[in-house]
Amino acid sequence: MLGSTHGTLTTTSRTARVVACGERPRPAVHGLADAAQDMDVSGRPLQSAVPDLDRFFRPRTVAVIGASDAEGRPNTGITRQLIAWSERVGARVHPVHPTRRTVFGLTCHPSIGEVPEQIDLAVLLVGDPTPLIGELSGAKVAFAVAFASGFAETGAEGAAAQARLTAAVRASGIRLLGPNTNLNAFEHFRTDLDGPAIALITQSGHQGRPVFALQELGIRLSHWAPTGNEADLECADFISYFATRPEVGAIAAYVEGIKDGRAFLLAADRAARHRVPVVAVKVGRTETGARTAASHTGKLTGADEVVDAAMRQFGVIRVDGLDELQDTSALLARARPPRATGVAVYSISGGTGAHFADLATAAGLELPTLSAGKQRELHEWIPEYLSVANPIDNGGHPVGDWRGRRIIDAILADPSVGVLVCPITGPFPPMSDRLAQDLVAAAEETDKLVCVVWGSPVGTEDAYRTTLLGSSRVATFRTFSNCVTAVRAYLDHHRFAADYRSPFDDAPRNL
Repeated sequence: MLGSTHGTLTTTSRTARVVACGERPRPAVHGLADAAQDMDVSGRPLQSAVPDLDRFFRPRTVAVIGASDAEGRPNTGITRQLIAWSERVGARVHPVHPTRRTVFGLTCHPSIGEVPEQIDLAVLLVGDPTPLIGELSGAKVAFAVAFASGFAETGAEGAAAQARLTAAVRASGIRLLGPNTNLNAFEHFRTDLDGPAIALITQSGHQGRPVFALQELGIRLSHWAPTGNEADLECADFISYFATRPEVGAIAAYVEGIKDGRAFLLAADRAARHRVPVVAVKVGRTETGARTAASHTGKLTGADEVVDAAMRQFGVIRVDGLDELQDTSALLARARPPRATGVAVYSISGGTGAHFADLATAAGLELPTLSAGKQRELHEWIPEYLSVANPIDNGGHPVGDWRGRRIIDAILADPSVGVLVCPITGPFPPMSDRLAQDLVAAAEETDKLVCVVWGSPVGTEDAYRTTLLGSSRVATFRTFSNCVTAVRAYLDHHRFAADYRSPFDDAPRNL
């Protein structure tokens, strides 16, 4: 079972199937986009509802309840950050506090009911948000965020408090993020980066930090949803929303538990229909991991083999580490669909090529033997005694003339090659510098995927920091294994997406 009795998954013939009851019906919701509900014969939804999260991530109006500017108060720093974020997204801020007249120079209102305009997003800086839900509903607030902890993550008493909060939210029509969440949604996202973005979902805020830091390597992030205990809004809601956003190239998720099995599958189905890859770390493979997740956000992790089968059926790419989450989602967000499935390995060392070929082949990647004609062409610039069958050993990339670029272009021109991987095990100037330059130049002129593994542990070299990371067309990795994992996921995703047919399309309808 995944998380609760709201939805259950089982496996049949090694494939996940949807069974049991679906989502509970909701009342009319201020923050939910209108959508025709497609139901099966038992009244369960066959499409995920997509919350109108534009009003959350790009609100026109924000209320900070419990706002403070008093020195040394925890709420003061949070209020300051929320004001700065609101300025960046163009929202008007209304501090709310029963005894303050102003906060950071802004007029402060004694209650949400006295704010002079309707609020899109209310941030609740209070210990117990439940008593406020009725007031927020009366003011027709669309979304709220509760940072407070002490709920389902603390045991039976906290779980009962969270159940009361959930009941209040369901009756109100408000959509709530949290409790036990943080400020990650209100971070400063870089706006100077181009290309498709990664949208991030984490049930543990800190676990998203490595993915958020990808911006410092030139990879764009558009959103961060730290879902916390998921008393209302859950991972599935954000997958459904991000899958419809034109700027999102991939969704990266850190998942401790799945609250509603059917909702998760419907969300994954929406992403698959839109061909938006979902890459996820899902904890709970072991008893210790599952127990820790329950004490962290109150999540029940579910039987791991069932989760794994369900993710495979709907194309969710499961990875183990945060480093794999970074590298795989970055590649999938930005790479164009493959022209071919063959992987060519080009190296300045026969040992390096053999090592990478072992790892790639063991992972199921295809390293096609290049044709005799292609090998003769490559031997025009590479000595005859070196193997160019694939892997291609150049014995040392040419530095002083045009031959290096000609070699790379010839490999990319082979119709069996869809991916070129160049493992550079360490900096060896000027050869590694020229090799990086030639790879970037070739990548800019091809629609095939070019990957580089920069093996130096230092990572301060100009060839890495400036040349490789400065290109949005080269996928750069630091380890062989992460490159192999990401390339396999890239090829698998596009193969899956090309053939995907939703199992919900064939479900009997309630006519």
